[in-house]
Amino acid sequence: MFEEILDVSGCACGKNHTLQTREYIVEKDAMKKLPALLARLFPSAKPLAVFDRNTHRAAYPKFGAALPEVPACILADDEIHADERQIDLVTQALRDGGHDLLLAVGSGVICDVVRYVAFKQELPFIVVPTAASVDGFVSNSAAMTLNGAKITLPAKAPNAVVADLEVVAAAPKKMTASGVGDMLSKYISIADWKIGHLITGEYFCPFVADLTIEAVDMIVQNIEKINSGDIDSFGILMKGLLLSGVAMQMVGITRPASSFEHHFSHYLEIVPVEGVNRAALHGEKVGIATIQAAKYYPIFARRLSRIYKENIPNQFDIERVKGYYAQYPAGIVAAIEKENTPTITAKLDRRLLEQNYDEVLRIAGEVPSAEALTETLRAIGGYTSYHDINMTDEQFKETMKVCCYIRNRFTLLRLVCDFALFDFDAELKV
Repeated sequence: MFEEILDVSGCACGKNHTLQTREYIVEKDAMKKLPALLARLFPSAKPLAVFDRNTHRAAYPKFGAALPEVPACILADDEIHADERQIDLVTQALRDGGHDLLLAVGSGVICDVVRYVAFKQELPFIVVPTAASVDGFVSNSAAMTLNGAKITLPAKAPNAVVADLEVVAAAPKKMTASGVGDMLSKYISIADWKIGHLITGEYFCPFVADLTIEAVDMIVQNIEKINSGDIDSFGILMKGLLLSGVAMQMVGITRPASSFEHHFSHYLEIVPVEGVNRAALHGEKVGIATIQAAKYYPIFARRLSRIYKENIPNQFDIERVKGYYAQYPAGIVAAIEKENTPTITAKLDRRLLEQNYDEVLRIAGEVPSAEALTETLRAIGGYTSYHDINMTDEQFKETMKVCCYIRNRFTLLRLVCDFALFDFDAELKV
C-alpha cells in the first residue's frame, strides 16, 4: 500500500517527499503479521505495547495471540489526555523494562502520547489502530496538552502501521463517525491552504493537496458501505485516514489536514465551556465545525475584498485576545500570547489579495455545501450540530469569535476576526 508515493522527487512544489513510514498492512487479520514484521524490521528489539483500558479490551485478544511475550502498558485513567501524566507513565514503563521499541495500540490519544515519547527517547514505534477515528496515525506531529494548553509539537512518525480491519470495524460506531468528521474537514483546510498561498505566498504543495482531497472523496463515495460495516469499505476508510497522515508527513506540517474547523475542537478541548459535552470525540467536534465552516466560507471569502477596497486596517490586538481567555488558568493565557505574537494575518499581502481575488472566490465556491456535508455525517450516524454536544447558541457564537486564536494559522476565520469583517453576534445564524 502506498508504494508509489513512498518517495516523490521533482514535485511541483519544489520539494522532494520521502515518507518515514514505509510499511503499511491494512487488512483483515493484519495482527497475525506483526511477529514477522517485527522479526524483519527489529529482530533484536525489546518491544512495549501501550494501550488504554478500552483498546486493551478491544485488541488484546488478537494482539496477545500474535505477540504473547510482549508486555502491555495500560493507561488506565478514566479520562486520558496526551499530557504530562501519560508521557511520564509510558517513559517510566520503558525505563523499568529496558524496552527499545514502542507499539501504540489505539487511536488518537494513545498514538499522540507514544509518538511524542518515541521522539523524545529517540525510539522507533509501530501504530496498531483499533478504530478509524482520527487521521493522524502516521503524522510526524503530536497534539499535546502541556501546562493546560493544547499545542502541536514535533514528534516521531511510525516506522509501520498495522491495521487489523476486524478490530477497526468492531469499534463503537461513534468512533467511525469521528474519523469521517475528521476527514470531511480537509475540504476546509485545503481551501484555506490554497488561499493562504495565493494571498501571503506561503508554501503550498498541489500534489499533497490533491492527494488529501482524493482521500476524502474516496470516503464520501463509500459512506453507505462503511455505515453497513462492510470490512472492505473499512479498508477504504483506513486508507483515506492514512493518506491524510501521509500528506502531513510529506510536507512536515499539519496544514493539509487542519484549519479553523480544528481550532473549534481544540478550543473546546482546552477551555471548559460550561455544559458542553467534554466526552465528545475530537472528530465529532471537527465534523460539527466543518459543517458550520462550509456554511460561512463563501460569505467570509466575499468579505475579503473590503480589505483592499476600503483599506481596512488589521485590528488584531493581543490584549483583546488575552482578554478572551482571562478567566482561564495563567498557563493558557501565556500560551495564547506566545502563540499569537505576532499575528499570522500580518503576512497578508493586499496586492496579492486584489490580484487573486477571483481565484479566492472560485476556491471558496468549490467547498461542498453544508447540506452535503450534513448528509454524509448523518449517513454514518455522526454529530451534525453543536446542539449535539450540548452547546447553546450563545456559546457557539462566543466560541466562533475566539477559537481561531488557539492556533496562529492563516485561515478565513482568522482574517474576518482580525479585520473585523463579520459581526458574529448579529450575522451568525443559529
